[in-house]
Amino acid sequence: MYPYIVADIGGTNARFALVTGKSQGNFLIDHIHVLNAREYPSCSMALRAYLEKLGGIRPLSACLAIAGPVVGDTVRMTNLSWEFSCMDMAKEFGFQHFVAMNDFAAVAAACSQLTDDHLITVKKGVEDNSSAKAVFGPGTGLGVAGLVNHNGAWLPVPCEGGHVNVAPATPFEADVIKAAMAVHGHVSAELFISGPGLVNLYKAICAVRGEQALEATPADITQGALANTDDSYSATLGTFCSFIGSFAGNLALTYGAKGGIYMAGGILPRFSDYLLASTFTERFSNKGVMSHYVQTIPAKLIVHPETAFVGAAAWLEQQVARGG
Repeated sequence: MYPYIVADIGGTNARFALVTGKSQGNFLIDHIHVLNAREYPSCSMALRAYLEKLGGIRPLSACLAIAGPVVGDTVRMTNLSWEFSCMDMAKEFGFQHFVAMNDFAAVAAACSQLTDDHLITVKKGVEDNSSAKAVFGPGTGLGVAGLVNHNGAWLPVPCEGGHVNVAPATPFEADVIKAAMAVHGHVSAELFISGPGLVNLYKAICAVRGEQALEATPADITQGALANTDDSYSATLGTFCSFIGSFAGNLALTYGAKGGIYMAGGILPRFSDYLLASTFTERFSNKGVMSHYVQTIPAKLIVHPETAFVGAAAWLEQQVARGG
């Protein structure tokens, strides 16, 4: 079935690559090109532009991971004006298979393929290889998805779990949430657990401490906390890790994720050592009468550079193998 195209398409960038085979269980990913999605009126035109860069290579199929819900054959992107039919795209380009999936569902699908080389263990545990997994990733927002095993096939379960209410575990966190409510009303997990969320959390902590918040970026807060040059920045990053631990433990309970919790995105790997030294594990495991349930569940940080490509490849090959 090789070669075939995989893509990771957001509101700004359309990233394409070619899967040319497998080696020692890992997908061989080549010919990566990043296009400005807004320069192309349609998905078809962007895909054609990528094909022109392949120098005569003729892919046989394609799987596109896109930012937005995928229901049925017709795909409408959330932050682009692109709308297309998977069947029509297959006919237009002569593909044997053309599949579209939600981008975070692709991240979830990748969790069945990643090896220890691409993972950092944040919380030790015993992984049940046949049980459900869950994945979340702080970035511009907070993506969440599950992964369930059904008759030997791994099925991603996308959701909007990033918008659940954030929950306090200490009186200080209750005060922080109350301060954020005064500004934002609804305080979702994403409001704190994301790149912009670091700034929201910093401002709320400053309000609780009676301090004047500086004009800070997420990078300012992270760098200041790692360098220990600002007490409010340190309190923000520490609380950020605590909220992540609580959220991860909540996901483990919600999905019954005995197969493990996986953390994705570009933010957490920037301070992985800080995360490892934080209260993450304590907060993950502190679930009252159900603490025993989550104590043995591992949590891992994904450091693979092309997670969405891996997930798209895994999903396409599984669909083809099952005649999908």
